[in-house]
This record gives sequence, C-alpha cells and structure tokens, in this order.
Amino acid sequence: MRSYAIMHHPSHNRVYFETSLKLSAAEFQIAAQYFSVPCENVQHQNIYGVDYLTFQTEGELTAEDVQKVFGLSFVYAFFERIVVNEEMLLRPIQKVKENFVDESISTILKYTGKTNEIFTRMMINVAFYSLEKAGERGGGRGAQSSARDIHLLDPIAGKGTTLYEGLIKGYHVHGIEIGDKVVHESGHFLRKFLENGKYKFDYSSLRISGPNKSFSALKHTFEAAATKEDFKNKRTKLIELVAGNSLYADQYYKKNYFDLIVGDLPYGVQHGNVTTEKQSSLTRNPAQLLSACLPAWHAVLKPGGVITLAWNCNVLSREKLAQILEEHGFCVKNEDPYTQFEHRVDQAILRDIVVGVKK
Repeated sequence: MRSYAIMHHPSHNRVYFETSLKLSAAEFQIAAQYFSVPCENVQHQNIYGVDYLTFQTEGELTAEDVQKVFGLSFVYAFFERIVVNEEMLLRPIQKVKENFVDESISTILKYTGKTNEIFTRMMINVAFYSLEKAGERGGGRGAQSSARDIHLLDPIAGKGTTLYEGLIKGYHVHGIEIGDKVVHESGHFLRKFLENGKYKFDYSSLRISGPNKSFSALKHTFEAAATKEDFKNKRTKLIELVAGNSLYADQYYKKNYFDLIVGDLPYGVQHGNVTTEKQSSLTRNPAQLLSACLPAWHAVLKPGGVITLAWNCNVLSREKLAQILEEHGFCVKNEDPYTQFEHRVDQAILRDIVVGVKK
C-alpha cells in the first residue's frame, strides 16, 4: 500500500475560505477515477500544523498519474509518505507538468469582477474529468495526438480567464463575449503575450452576419505554436475570440464541435448579462440568459460533451438551474462529489458549480 500527501496551494484558502478543503477533495475525487490505480482513504490531515489532502493506493502512481495530480487547481507540492525507523516522513515527488503556454497568461490581468484563475482551473478540471475516456486525454505543449484535441468554449468569456487556463493545458479555446471593446482588449493582450513570449502565431478575422442582418459578429482567430518548428508541423492550438451575442453560438460554430463548455454565469453583483444587443439594462438573474442561449450551446457541444457552469445560488437555486439544463437536453450530475462545490465568496455571493452531460 502506497500513501501520498498533497500540500495545498497558498492561495487556495484565500479563494474559498473555510470551504477550501471540501472543494479540493471533490476535485481530486473526480480526477482520481482516471488514475492507473484506485485511490482510497481520501481525507484531510493536519501534519505538524499544515493541512494536506492524503490518500492511499495499492500500487505506485505512474508518471501520467503524477502529471494529473499536478494539474489540479489546489496542488502546491506532492509527497509520498514513507516510514523510516518507525517515523512517518514526506518524500517530495518531482513535479511533472507540461504547459502549452506560461501560466502567467491568466494572472497578469487584474480587474474588478475577474474570476479567480485557481477557481477557473478547478472548473476546467471538473469538466474535463467528467468526460468519458478523459484519462486518455491530455494536453501538453506541442501535443500532437488527436485524443488531446480538446475544444473548449466559454460562451460568456469576459476578458478570457477560462480561455487562458484552457490554453495552458493545451486545449483549443474559443470564447464569445457580447462587448466589442472587451474582445478588442483581450485580443490586444493575447497578441502582446504571444509576441513577448516568442510564440509563433498567425492571426485572422472574419465578419459573420445573420440572415437579413439579424445579427453581426466578428471572430478573431489566433493559431499559435510553441516554436517555429511546431508551427511548421501543425502542432498548433486555436485561440478564438468572438465579439457577438452568445445566443447565436450555433451560427459561429458548427454543430457537435466542442468537447467542453465552461462558463462563470453573471452573479448579479459585479456581473450582469445581456441576451440581445439592443437590451438597455443588465439582468441580474442568469435563468433568462440560460433559457435564451442553451439551445445554441447544446447544438455546438458534442454528444457526451460536458457543460460546467458556476453561478450565485443566492440569485438562482441549484434545483432551478438543474431543471433548466435538463429541459434543454443535459443530464445533470447530482451525485457526490458533484454536490460538494458550494462555497461563499462574500456576503452577497454563495457560489456553486453544476455539471451537465449532453444526452
């Protein structure tokens, strides 16, 4: 029997406060189902004044398992627990993590209302490991295998934190945001980041218009690679930013295109949402946004694809949100550990995560 301990990231408690340990255990359990060996006795232990997530396995974790561990949002350091002269010691495990781009891409920008990158990383992990055969998928810098060609959509992308976190993992990332100015700023930031990091990339744009000018959108497309050689050999990733209404997602993209949809719904505090370009005020309840946009989101998601949404429970109950998703063709995961993500952000926001699979 092997025994392991994970030290939490120093920022983890600042994101989730007193519920951080519960959330890390839930994320771990969802991912651990794809380890090469079963995990048991998953629990939190305080070792010499420091909180760890500990677990046991019947055999040694593989390098691929270790890489999965280090990809989790809350992991700072990873140890094997060994006994020497009847004393329990922690042996550090070498970090195994291959990022497509530097992690700083999601931390550089600071602005009011930004979704924390650690929380965003957790959402993406929960979505990815809820896919069937997720254990066969990955995403390192320059990944070639078709099994790694994950396409992720954030249909309410804001300034792009979800996209940047997905790109770090090596996914193709696509975002829709109704504000032209926000998308322009995001595109400018992305271009500068790729240039400064000496990534090889091409850029193009495409104007998309609906029948009888019912809608108009501008799609910005970056095709990027780590090196010129990778670019030449088509080891590239797509980063797309659509300035348009998410109501028309199925007009911007073909059906059954995305593996994952990940988004942070409007909280009704800093965030609002609009469902039409002419709408003059922001609605505080995400139910209106979902009812309008879910048909298009459902259309562009692959059968068996996963949608993962965060929202403010004080504005919309979990039961009502699940009902809306079910009515639009999603099977909501309501079993443990999927029901363990509720946590308080501040006095006005009680945040939770819901996961649905396209039927």
